[in-house]
Amino acid sequence: MTVLAHTELKNLILGLQHVGFVVADLEAALQQWQQLYDVDSSTIRRVPATKAEQDCSPVLFAFFTVAGQEIELIQPKADPYLTLMLAMQSGQAGINHVAWRVSDLSAALQLLAHRGVYPGYVTPNGLVQFGQKKMVYLDPATTGGQLIELIEINEY
Repeated sequence: MTVLAHTELKNLILGLQHVGFVVADLEAALQQWQQLYDVDSSTIRRVPATKAEQDCSPVLFAFFTVAGQEIELIQPKADPYLTLMLAMQSGQAGINHVAWRVSDLSAALQLLAHRGVYPGYVTPNGLVQFGQKKMVYLDPATTGGQLIELIEINEY
């Protein structure tokens, strides 16, 4: 898709996808969120899903909803993710990143490139695709230090 000169990023953003938190221990963090926000354990989605996959995965994720907003907990288990994520300002506590859902990821990236904002950082070579989901982290060196994720979900 060709981006028109007058296109603005805000017109491609559909809404907030999730807020991500880096945690040192996913299970302990989940217990805290469940206790604090009454999160029902049956509503928690883990990635990877199985224990066998989790044992060999370099990063663990848990997704759940609080007050209609998706929350992502991220536990880095192996380098380079341990070094990268725990060294960030938010590596020990607090918000790690904000993920915006966009209607057209390619158009958003093209528009941002014209503004000197580029993909990179957590996702290798910028763009990662999982089934219907395409995602990219923007390089904080080009966003004023903010870690921002853009996600496009194709629902066929």
